[in-house]
Amino acid sequence: MKTVAIDIHQYFEPIEGQRPWRVRLGVGSFLTFDFGRRIKEDHHFRGEWHLWVYQATWSLLHGERKLADSDSKWQTIEVAIRRLEHQGLSGVKFNPRTSVTEFLFGGFSLVVSPADYLADPDERDEYWLLFMPQNVVLTVGPGGVNVGPSNQSTTTGKPQDHKPDSLLVRPKKRAVHIRREDRMSDVVEEINGDSDR
Repeated sequence: MKTVAIDIHQYFEPIEGQRPWRVRLGVGSFLTFDFGRRIKEDHHFRGEWHLWVYQATWSLLHGERKLADSDSKWQTIEVAIRRLEHQGLSGVKFNPRTSVTEFLFGGFSLVVSPADYLADPDERDEYWLLFMPQNVVLTVGPGGVNVGPSNQSTTTGKPQDHKPDSLLVRPKKRAVHIRREDRMSDVVEEINGDSDR
């Protein structure tokens, strides 16, 4: 079901002020945030509210200082995003013209932009998804802003496996390299601005 001129703020109101009880780095630079009651599904726990930053580029800022972005080393991302588990979601800013979304967590902001690595994006490529109670999902992507059942495509209306953290994803067009010599001290230095990255 495609919807026009959706006010996305109404969907975030029930979790505003809540801290995510888990923030995780997924495949590549995908991020997931779990809010609300813990739900066991397929032998894994997820939040009753589950935000998935999916086919997008993103930057995490504290004030004006960038802590990490979707191209940072995975260790840097892991350390930076954990800080959001101590902050409540304080707001969401959305620009419908550019599809840029800013998720606010106290003094932190996560700026999510359309993916720059998709050669030919279409309505199946979602920048982010908010899974909500009663199997409802809010999506933002090239197909616009949509709300529909989480077990059905919000753009085609056809059934699909559209669960949080589903492994049915299109691979990113860039490789992620992990070097053994990356140490936690390097990550801390990078986050504190002591690195020359």
